[in-house]
Amino acid sequence: MKNITDQLDFDFSRPIDLQRNIELDIINKFIGSIENLDNSKLFIKHLRLLILELYFCWAESDLQFLSVSMSKRGYNSRSRYNPNNISSYLIRTINFLKKRNLIELYPGFYDSRSKRSRLTRIKPSYTLKNHFKKIKFLYSHKINHRKKEFLLISKNGGLIEYDDSYETQEKKVVIENYNSLISKTLFDIPNIEDSYLIRGDNRKIAISRFISCSFLIDLDKFPSGTFAGCWWNKLDLSLFFKIKNKLTINNKKTNYLDLTQFFSHFLTLVSSSNVKIESQRESKYLNHNQICYLIIKGSRSKSQESFYRSVLSEKKKLSLDGLTKKQILDSIYNKINNVNILKSLMFNGKDIGWDSIISRVFYDLVSKINSVNIPVFLVRDKIYFPEEKQDKVLENLEEILFKEFHLSSIKMKCEKASDFDFEKKTFFGKLLKSKNDFSKRYLDNKNYFGIS
Repeated sequence: MKNITDQLDFDFSRPIDLQRNIELDIINKFIGSIENLDNSKLFIKHLRLLILELYFCWAESDLQFLSVSMSKRGYNSRSRYNPNNISSYLIRTINFLKKRNLIELYPGFYDSRSKRSRLTRIKPSYTLKNHFKKIKFLYSHKINHRKKEFLLISKNGGLIEYDDSYETQEKKVVIENYNSLISKTLFDIPNIEDSYLIRGDNRKIAISRFISCSFLIDLDKFPSGTFAGCWWNKLDLSLFFKIKNKLTINNKKTNYLDLTQFFSHFLTLVSSSNVKIESQRESKYLNHNQICYLIIKGSRSKSQESFYRSVLSEKKKLSLDGLTKKQILDSIYNKINNVNILKSLMFNGKDIGWDSIISRVFYDLVSKINSVNIPVFLVRDKIYFPEEKQDKVLENLEEILFKEFHLSSIKMKCEKASDFDFEKKTFFGKLLKSKNDFSKRYLDNKNYFGIS
Protein backbone atom coordinates (compact mmCIF):
# COMPACT_ATOMS: atom_id res chain seq x y z
CA MET A 1 0.00 0.00 0.00
CA LYS A 2 1.33 3.44 -0.95
CA ASN A 3 2.20 5.96 1.70
CA ILE A 4 -0.39 8.75 1.86
CA THR A 5 2.26 11.33 0.97
CA ASP A 6 2.76 9.57 -2.38
CA GLN A 7 -0.80 10.53 -3.30
CA LEU A 8 -0.47 14.20 -2.40
CA ASP A 9 0.28 16.82 -5.03
CA PHE A 10 2.73 19.16 -3.32
CA ASP A 11 2.99 21.20 -6.51
CA PHE A 12 -0.63 22.23 -6.03
CA SER A 13 0.20 24.98 -3.59
CA ARG A 14 0.50 28.72 -3.27
CA PRO A 15 2.69 30.95 -1.08
CA ILE A 16 1.27 32.59 2.01
CA ASP A 17 -0.03 36.10 1.31
CA LEU A 18 1.38 38.52 3.89
CA GLN A 19 -0.91 41.32 2.68
CA ARG A 20 -4.21 40.03 4.09
CA ASN A 21 -6.59 42.09 6.21
CA ILE A 22 -6.00 40.48 9.59
CA GLU A 23 -8.70 42.64 11.17
CA LEU A 24 -11.43 40.40 9.69
CA ASP A 25 -13.53 39.03 12.52
CA ILE A 26 -14.46 35.70 10.92
CA ILE A 27 -11.90 33.80 13.02
CA ASN A 28 -12.38 35.50 16.38
CA LYS A 29 -14.69 32.81 17.76
CA PHE A 30 -12.30 30.02 16.87
CA ILE A 31 -9.21 31.76 18.27
CA GLY A 32 -11.11 32.53 21.47
CA SER A 33 -11.88 28.82 21.91
CA ILE A 34 -8.21 27.73 21.92
CA GLU A 35 -7.07 26.82 25.42
CA ASN A 36 -3.76 27.95 26.94
CA LEU A 37 -3.31 30.51 24.19
CA ASP A 38 -0.48 33.04 24.27
CA ASN A 39 -2.52 36.25 24.32
CA SER A 40 0.35 38.58 23.48
CA LYS A 41 -0.45 40.98 20.64
CA LEU A 42 2.48 39.68 18.60
CA PHE A 43 1.38 36.06 18.81
CA ILE A 44 -2.29 36.85 18.09
CA LYS A 45 -1.36 38.97 15.07
CA HIS A 46 0.67 36.17 13.49
CA LEU A 47 -1.93 33.55 14.43
CA ARG A 48 -4.72 35.60 12.82
CA LEU A 49 -2.83 35.82 9.53
CA LEU A 50 -2.03 32.13 9.53
CA ILE A 51 -5.61 31.06 10.26
CA LEU A 52 -6.98 33.44 7.63
CA GLU A 53 -4.59 32.17 4.99
CA LEU A 54 -5.37 28.55 5.84
CA TYR A 55 -9.05 29.39 5.45
CA PHE A 56 -8.62 31.13 2.08
CA CYS A 57 -6.37 28.33 0.81
CA TRP A 58 -8.91 25.68 1.86
CA ALA A 59 -11.83 27.68 0.42
CA GLU A 60 -10.04 27.88 -2.93
CA SER A 61 -9.54 24.12 -3.02
CA ASP A 62 -9.50 21.44 -0.33
CA LEU A 63 -6.58 19.81 -2.19
CA GLN A 64 -4.39 22.91 -2.22
CA PHE A 65 -1.43 23.40 0.12
CA LEU A 66 -0.12 26.59 1.66
CA SER A 67 3.65 26.92 1.27
CA VAL A 68 5.49 28.56 4.18
CA SER A 69 9.08 29.26 5.05
CA MET A 70 10.44 27.69 8.23
CA SER A 71 13.59 29.79 7.99
CA LYS A 72 14.07 33.25 9.49
CA ARG A 73 15.54 34.36 6.17
CA GLY A 74 12.13 33.85 4.55
CA TYR A 75 10.66 36.94 6.24
CA ASN A 76 11.28 40.67 6.02
CA SER A 77 8.98 42.42 8.47
CA ARG A 78 10.01 45.87 7.20
CA SER A 79 9.23 45.27 3.54
CA ARG A 80 6.66 47.47 1.81
CA TYR A 81 5.15 44.18 0.54
CA ASN A 82 4.51 43.14 4.16
CA PRO A 83 2.10 45.79 5.58
CA ASN A 84 1.24 43.60 8.59
CA ASN A 85 4.93 43.46 9.55
CA ILE A 86 4.85 39.67 9.71
CA SER A 87 8.18 38.29 10.88
CA SER A 88 9.80 34.90 11.42
CA TYR A 89 7.61 34.81 14.55
CA LEU A 90 5.13 33.14 12.19
CA ILE A 91 7.20 29.95 12.50
CA ARG A 92 6.21 29.80 16.16
CA THR A 93 2.50 29.95 15.30
CA ILE A 94 2.95 27.24 12.66
CA ASN A 95 4.53 24.94 15.25
CA PHE A 96 1.79 25.87 17.72
CA LEU A 97 -0.96 24.73 15.34
CA LYS A 98 1.01 21.59 14.51
CA LYS A 99 1.26 20.60 18.19
CA ARG A 100 -2.48 21.19 18.59
CA ASN A 101 -3.16 18.94 15.55
CA LEU A 102 -4.87 21.83 13.81
CA ILE A 103 -2.76 21.56 10.66
CA GLU A 104 -1.10 18.89 8.55
CA LEU A 105 2.57 19.77 8.01
CA TYR A 106 4.92 18.32 5.39
CA PRO A 107 8.52 19.53 5.88
CA GLY A 108 10.40 21.17 3.05
CA PHE A 109 13.84 20.12 1.84
CA TYR A 110 16.92 21.16 -0.08
CA ASP A 111 18.99 18.67 -2.09
CA SER A 112 22.49 20.09 -2.65
CA ARG A 113 23.23 17.52 -5.35
CA SER A 114 20.26 18.09 -7.61
CA LYS A 115 19.72 21.68 -6.42
CA ARG A 116 16.05 20.76 -5.93
CA SER A 117 14.13 22.25 -3.04
CA ARG A 118 10.62 22.66 -1.69
CA LEU A 119 9.21 24.91 1.00
CA THR A 120 7.23 23.37 3.85
CA ARG A 121 3.58 22.67 2.97
CA ILE A 122 0.68 22.96 5.39
CA LYS A 123 -3.07 22.31 5.26
CA PRO A 124 -5.88 22.68 7.82
CA SER A 125 -6.64 19.51 9.77
CA TYR A 126 -10.07 17.86 9.95
CA THR A 127 -10.85 19.83 13.13
CA LEU A 128 -9.93 23.17 11.59
CA LYS A 129 -11.86 22.40 8.40
CA ASN A 130 -15.00 21.78 10.44
CA HIS A 131 -14.66 25.27 11.88
CA PHE A 132 -14.08 26.73 8.41
CA LYS A 133 -17.28 25.10 7.13
CA LYS A 134 -19.29 27.25 9.56
CA ILE A 135 -17.91 30.50 8.17
CA LYS A 136 -20.07 32.51 5.79
CA PHE A 137 -17.80 34.79 3.77
CA LEU A 138 -19.08 37.44 1.34
CA TYR A 139 -17.33 39.44 -1.36
CA SER A 140 -18.15 42.60 0.60
CA HIS A 141 -15.54 41.60 3.19
CA LYS A 142 -12.25 43.38 2.53
CA ILE A 143 -9.77 40.53 2.29
CA ASN A 144 -6.71 42.70 1.59
CA HIS A 145 -4.80 45.02 3.88
CA ARG A 146 -5.64 48.67 3.17
CA LYS A 147 -1.95 49.24 2.35
CA LYS A 148 -1.63 46.22 0.07
CA GLU A 149 0.91 46.72 -2.71
CA PHE A 150 -0.62 45.92 -6.10
CA LEU A 151 2.47 47.22 -7.89
CA LEU A 152 5.37 44.75 -7.67
CA ILE A 153 8.80 45.79 -8.92
CA SER A 154 11.53 43.17 -9.30
CA LYS A 155 15.20 43.03 -10.22
CA ASN A 156 17.50 40.02 -10.46
CA GLY A 157 14.55 37.76 -9.73
CA GLY A 158 13.56 39.37 -6.42
CA LEU A 159 11.21 42.14 -5.31
CA ILE A 160 12.92 45.45 -4.54
CA GLU A 161 12.02 48.20 -2.09
CA TYR A 162 11.48 50.95 -4.67
CA ASP A 163 11.04 54.68 -4.02
CA ASP A 164 7.63 56.18 -4.69
CA SER A 165 7.32 58.53 -7.65
CA TYR A 166 4.54 60.15 -9.65
CA GLU A 167 4.71 57.27 -12.13
CA THR A 168 4.50 54.51 -9.51
CA GLN A 169 1.67 56.28 -7.67
CA GLU A 170 -0.28 56.63 -10.91
CA LYS A 171 0.07 52.91 -11.68
CA LYS A 172 -0.84 51.94 -8.11
CA VAL A 173 -4.08 53.91 -8.26
CA VAL A 174 -5.05 52.33 -11.59
CA ILE A 175 -4.37 48.76 -10.41
CA GLU A 176 -5.98 49.33 -7.02
CA ASN A 177 -9.17 50.64 -8.67
CA TYR A 178 -9.12 47.72 -11.09
CA ASN A 179 -8.85 45.26 -8.20
CA SER A 180 -11.73 46.95 -6.43
CA LEU A 181 -13.88 46.30 -9.50
CA ILE A 182 -12.92 42.71 -10.25
CA SER A 183 -13.17 41.73 -6.56
CA LYS A 184 -16.92 42.33 -6.97
CA THR A 185 -17.12 40.55 -10.32
CA LEU A 186 -17.80 36.89 -11.10
CA PHE A 187 -15.40 35.73 -13.83
CA ASP A 188 -15.81 31.99 -14.04
CA ILE A 189 -16.57 28.84 -16.06
CA PRO A 190 -20.18 27.75 -15.44
CA ASN A 191 -19.86 24.03 -16.18
CA ILE A 192 -16.60 23.27 -14.35
CA GLU A 193 -17.38 21.33 -11.19
CA ASP A 194 -13.87 20.93 -9.78
CA SER A 195 -12.26 23.69 -7.74
CA TYR A 196 -9.24 23.65 -10.04
CA LEU A 197 -8.14 23.40 -13.66
CA ILE A 198 -5.31 21.18 -14.98
CA ARG A 199 -2.71 22.56 -17.36
CA GLY A 200 -0.87 20.64 -20.05
CA ASP A 201 2.03 20.02 -17.66
CA ASN A 202 -0.47 18.51 -15.16
CA ARG A 203 -0.14 21.41 -12.74
CA LYS A 204 -3.37 22.37 -11.01
CA ILE A 205 -4.71 25.94 -10.87
CA ALA A 206 -7.26 26.78 -8.18
CA ILE A 207 -10.24 28.73 -9.55
CA SER A 208 -10.15 31.20 -6.71
CA ARG A 209 -12.81 33.80 -5.97
CA PHE A 210 -10.45 35.56 -3.55
CA ILE A 211 -8.63 37.29 -6.39
CA SER A 212 -6.01 40.03 -6.39
CA CYS A 213 -4.40 41.18 -9.62
CA SER A 214 -0.87 42.60 -9.40
CA PHE A 215 1.09 44.63 -11.92
CA LEU A 216 4.62 43.26 -12.09
CA ILE A 217 7.45 45.39 -13.46
CA ASP A 218 10.69 43.49 -14.10
CA LEU A 219 13.49 46.05 -14.39
CA ASP A 220 15.70 43.45 -16.12
CA LYS A 221 13.19 42.97 -18.93
CA PHE A 222 10.42 45.28 -20.11
CA PRO A 223 9.58 48.15 -17.75
CA SER A 224 5.98 48.44 -18.96
CA GLY A 225 4.92 45.57 -16.70
CA THR A 226 2.77 42.44 -16.87
CA PHE A 227 -0.44 41.40 -15.11
CA ALA A 228 -0.18 38.48 -12.68
CA GLY A 229 -1.68 36.92 -9.57
CA CYS A 230 -5.09 35.66 -10.73
CA TRP A 231 -5.94 32.14 -11.84
CA TRP A 232 -6.55 33.21 -15.45
CA ASN A 233 -2.99 34.58 -15.62
CA LYS A 234 -1.64 31.02 -15.19
CA LEU A 235 -3.22 29.24 -18.18
CA ASP A 236 -1.02 27.51 -20.72
CA LEU A 237 -2.01 27.29 -24.40
CA SER A 238 -3.49 23.81 -24.09
CA LEU A 239 -5.77 24.70 -21.17
CA PHE A 240 -6.75 28.01 -22.73
CA PHE A 241 -7.99 26.29 -25.91
CA LYS A 242 -10.25 24.10 -23.76
CA ILE A 243 -11.95 26.94 -21.86
CA LYS A 244 -11.66 30.02 -24.09
CA ASN A 245 -15.30 29.83 -25.20
CA LYS A 246 -16.66 29.05 -21.72
CA LEU A 247 -15.46 32.04 -19.70
CA THR A 248 -18.26 34.30 -18.49
CA ILE A 249 -18.57 37.61 -16.66
CA ASN A 250 -21.30 38.12 -14.05
CA ASN A 251 -23.42 35.26 -15.39
CA LYS A 252 -24.07 37.13 -18.65
CA LYS A 253 -23.14 36.78 -22.29
CA THR A 254 -19.46 37.50 -22.73
CA ASN A 255 -17.27 38.28 -25.74
CA TYR A 256 -13.55 38.58 -26.28
CA LEU A 257 -11.13 40.28 -28.64
CA ASP A 258 -8.18 38.20 -29.80
CA LEU A 259 -5.20 40.55 -29.98
CA THR A 260 -3.20 38.07 -32.08
CA GLN A 261 -5.14 39.44 -35.05
CA PHE A 262 -2.68 42.35 -34.74
CA PHE A 263 0.39 40.12 -34.40
CA SER A 264 1.47 40.75 -38.01
CA HIS A 265 1.38 44.50 -37.42
CA PHE A 266 3.54 43.96 -34.35
CA LEU A 267 6.08 41.85 -36.27
CA THR A 268 6.19 44.48 -39.00
CA LEU A 269 7.15 47.09 -36.38
CA VAL A 270 9.87 45.00 -34.71
CA SER A 271 11.36 43.65 -37.96
CA SER A 272 10.88 46.73 -40.20
CA SER A 273 9.50 44.33 -42.80
CA ASN A 274 5.97 43.72 -44.01
CA VAL A 275 4.86 40.55 -42.22
CA LYS A 276 1.40 39.10 -42.82
CA ILE A 277 0.89 36.12 -40.55
CA GLU A 278 -2.88 36.40 -40.52
CA SER A 279 -3.15 36.38 -44.32
CA GLN A 280 -1.32 33.04 -44.51
CA ARG A 281 -3.45 29.93 -44.42
CA GLU A 282 -3.12 28.01 -41.21
CA SER A 283 -1.01 24.91 -41.66
CA LYS A 284 -2.52 21.48 -41.58
CA TYR A 285 -1.48 21.05 -37.96
CA LEU A 286 -0.92 24.53 -36.49
CA ASN A 287 -3.57 27.18 -35.86
CA HIS A 288 -2.92 30.92 -35.86
CA ASN A 289 -2.48 31.18 -32.09
CA GLN A 290 0.06 28.36 -32.06
CA ILE A 291 2.03 29.94 -34.90
CA CYS A 292 2.17 33.27 -33.08
CA TYR A 293 3.27 31.65 -29.84
CA LEU A 294 5.94 29.53 -31.56
CA ILE A 295 7.41 32.63 -33.22
CA ILE A 296 7.66 34.26 -29.77
CA LYS A 297 9.16 31.09 -28.32
CA GLY A 298 11.63 30.86 -31.22
CA SER A 299 12.83 34.41 -30.64
CA ARG A 300 13.58 33.58 -26.99
CA SER A 301 15.59 30.47 -27.95
CA LYS A 302 19.34 30.69 -28.42
CA SER A 303 19.46 28.12 -31.23
CA GLN A 304 17.22 26.19 -33.58
CA GLU A 305 18.16 22.95 -31.83
CA SER A 306 17.20 24.19 -28.37
CA PHE A 307 13.96 25.57 -29.80
CA TYR A 308 13.00 22.21 -31.28
CA ARG A 309 13.90 20.38 -28.05
CA SER A 310 11.80 22.79 -26.01
CA VAL A 311 8.78 22.47 -28.30
CA LEU A 312 8.90 18.68 -28.31
CA SER A 313 9.26 18.53 -24.52
CA GLU A 314 6.23 20.82 -24.11
CA LYS A 315 3.96 19.21 -26.69
CA LYS A 316 1.02 18.91 -24.33
CA LYS A 317 1.31 22.49 -23.03
CA LEU A 318 1.31 23.75 -26.63
CA SER A 319 -1.67 21.54 -27.53
CA LEU A 320 0.50 19.53 -29.96
CA ASP A 321 0.29 16.22 -28.11
CA GLY A 322 -1.72 14.55 -30.90
CA LEU A 323 1.03 15.10 -33.46
CA THR A 324 4.14 13.11 -34.32
CA LYS A 325 7.61 14.60 -34.05
CA LYS A 326 7.85 14.81 -37.85
CA GLN A 327 4.49 16.58 -38.19
CA ILE A 328 5.49 19.17 -35.60
CA LEU A 329 8.96 19.87 -37.01
CA ASP A 330 7.76 19.98 -40.63
CA SER A 331 4.98 22.41 -39.71
CA ILE A 332 7.37 24.69 -37.80
CA TYR A 333 9.87 24.67 -40.67
CA ASN A 334 7.28 25.45 -43.35
CA LYS A 335 5.38 28.12 -41.42
CA ILE A 336 8.15 29.76 -39.40
CA ASN A 337 11.77 28.74 -39.96
CA ASN A 338 11.53 28.86 -43.75
CA VAL A 339 9.95 32.33 -43.85
CA ASN A 340 12.76 34.74 -44.78
CA ILE A 341 11.20 37.76 -43.08
CA LEU A 342 11.09 35.94 -39.75
CA LYS A 343 14.66 34.62 -39.84
CA SER A 344 16.12 37.82 -38.40
CA LEU A 345 13.87 37.49 -35.32
CA MET A 346 14.46 33.84 -34.56
CA PHE A 347 16.98 32.21 -32.22
CA ASN A 348 18.46 35.41 -30.81
CA GLY A 349 17.79 34.54 -27.19
CA LYS A 350 15.81 37.77 -26.85
CA ASP A 351 12.13 38.34 -26.18
CA ILE A 352 10.55 40.37 -29.01
CA GLY A 353 8.20 42.01 -26.49
CA TRP A 354 4.73 40.78 -27.47
CA ASP A 355 3.64 40.11 -23.88
CA SER A 356 4.84 43.56 -22.88
CA ILE A 357 2.81 45.19 -25.67
CA ILE A 358 -0.30 43.23 -24.69
CA SER A 359 0.02 44.26 -21.05
CA ARG A 360 0.48 47.89 -22.05
CA VAL A 361 -2.64 47.78 -24.23
CA PHE A 362 -4.64 46.25 -21.40
CA TYR A 363 -3.27 48.67 -18.81
CA ASP A 364 -4.26 51.62 -21.03
CA LEU A 365 -7.73 50.12 -21.47
CA VAL A 366 -8.17 49.67 -17.73
CA SER A 367 -7.01 53.25 -17.16
CA LYS A 368 -9.63 54.55 -19.59
CA ILE A 369 -12.65 52.56 -18.43
CA ASN A 370 -12.03 52.38 -14.67
CA SER A 371 -14.40 55.30 -14.15
CA VAL A 372 -17.31 53.59 -15.96
CA ASN A 373 -17.04 50.29 -14.05
CA ILE A 374 -16.77 47.92 -17.00
CA PRO A 375 -15.09 44.67 -15.89
CA VAL A 376 -12.51 43.51 -18.44
CA PHE A 377 -10.10 40.59 -18.15
CA LEU A 378 -6.82 39.80 -19.89
CA VAL A 379 -6.43 36.06 -20.52
CA ARG A 380 -3.15 35.43 -22.33
CA ASP A 381 -3.53 37.80 -25.32
CA LYS A 382 -7.34 37.91 -25.29
CA ILE A 383 -9.47 40.64 -23.69
CA TYR A 384 -12.82 39.49 -22.26
CA PHE A 385 -15.71 41.85 -21.59
CA PRO A 386 -19.51 41.80 -21.16
CA GLU A 387 -21.27 41.56 -24.52
CA GLU A 388 -23.57 44.43 -23.59
CA LYS A 389 -20.53 46.71 -23.12
CA GLN A 390 -18.77 45.73 -26.35
CA ASP A 391 -19.25 49.06 -28.18
CA LYS A 392 -17.77 51.04 -25.29
CA VAL A 393 -14.82 48.68 -24.87
CA LEU A 394 -14.00 48.64 -28.59
CA GLU A 395 -14.31 52.41 -28.80
CA ASN A 396 -11.52 52.77 -26.25
CA LEU A 397 -9.46 49.91 -27.65
CA GLU A 398 -9.55 51.39 -31.14
CA GLU A 399 -7.77 54.52 -29.97
CA ILE A 400 -5.18 52.48 -28.03
CA LEU A 401 -4.45 50.05 -30.88
CA PHE A 402 -4.13 52.86 -33.44
CA LYS A 403 -1.41 54.37 -31.30
CA GLU A 404 0.35 51.13 -30.36
CA PHE A 405 0.55 49.50 -33.81
CA HIS A 406 0.69 52.65 -35.98
CA LEU A 407 -2.32 51.54 -38.02
CA SER A 408 -3.83 53.52 -40.87
CA SER A 409 -7.15 51.70 -40.47
CA ILE A 410 -8.46 49.16 -38.02
CA LYS A 411 -10.97 46.35 -38.06
CA MET A 412 -11.65 44.42 -34.89
CA LYS A 413 -13.36 41.06 -34.92
CA CYS A 414 -14.79 39.85 -31.62
CA GLU A 415 -15.68 36.28 -30.68
CA LYS A 416 -18.41 34.93 -28.43
CA ALA A 417 -16.87 33.61 -25.25
CA SER A 418 -19.87 31.76 -23.85
CA ASP A 419 -22.60 29.58 -25.32
CA PHE A 420 -24.49 29.17 -22.05
CA ASP A 421 -28.17 29.94 -21.60
CA PHE A 422 -28.28 32.60 -18.87
CA GLU A 423 -32.02 33.19 -19.15
CA LYS A 424 -34.12 31.96 -16.24
CA LYS A 425 -35.80 28.67 -17.14
CA THR A 426 -39.52 28.08 -16.91
CA PHE A 427 -40.87 25.22 -14.84
CA PHE A 428 -40.93 22.89 -17.87
CA GLY A 429 -37.53 24.10 -19.04
CA LYS A 430 -36.00 23.05 -15.72
CA LEU A 431 -37.21 19.49 -16.33
CA LEU A 432 -35.06 19.25 -19.46
CA LYS A 433 -31.42 18.23 -18.97
CA SER A 434 -29.07 20.71 -20.62
CA LYS A 435 -25.50 20.09 -21.70
CA ASN A 436 -24.72 23.46 -20.18
CA ASP A 437 -26.04 22.78 -16.70
CA PHE A 438 -24.23 24.99 -14.23
CA SER A 439 -22.01 23.26 -11.67
CA LYS A 440 -22.64 23.46 -7.93
CA ARG A 441 -19.30 25.24 -7.54
CA TYR A 442 -20.40 27.93 -9.99
CA LEU A 443 -23.81 28.34 -8.35
CA ASP A 444 -22.07 28.76 -4.98
CA ASN A 445 -19.88 31.45 -6.51
CA LYS A 446 -22.98 33.20 -7.87
CA ASN A 447 -24.36 33.33 -4.35
CA TYR A 448 -21.04 34.58 -3.03
CA PHE A 449 -21.18 37.57 -5.41
CA GLY A 450 -24.89 38.11 -4.81
CA ILE A 451 -25.86 37.39 -8.44
CA SER A 452 -29.41 36.16 -8.96
